[in-house]
Amino acid sequence: MNAIARAAALEDSPESFWERFSQYAQTWPVSPEPLGSPVLEVLTPWGVLYVFDRSLTPFSGEKALLIIHGQVERWEVASETPAIEHLGGGRYRVQGRVEAVLDSRYFLLGLAGAGQENRLHLVLAGSRLPELGTPIQAHLASPLMAFRAEASLR
Repeated sequence: MNAIARAAALEDSPESFWERFSQYAQTWPVSPEPLGSPVLEVLTPWGVLYVFDRSLTPFSGEKALLIIHGQVERWEVASETPAIEHLGGGRYRVQGRVEAVLDSRYFLLGLAGAGQENRLHLVLAGSRLPELGTPIQAHLASPLMAFRAEASLR
């Protein structure tokens, strides 16, 4: 009998992902969405991010404490200039600096803006991780995801 190789799951559950990476959560304004929509529109200094809401409860509020998470398809060393480009279909190209290597599969990408309130952190997963402090451009698989605290901020 042939064994089928399966990729390891990136998370056990939305709750365990939140517990593991909540120190990287940030509060962002979120546009109102129709009740039941799985997509949140997160308003950042780099434009709107369309993220798949991994939380279990419906969102209601004006701001949310979020962990923004993506899976890296590929990355390359790039300039330090922070950038986010929506490529369509839930895919993004992001550019920033590796601020932390969290373990063998996850790293923290920071996009620095003017002032600490304009700093965006992305918890990214990949099979090949960049080194700490490296400025990179990463191409993310669809969808970009958001994990949020169960209580929305008003």
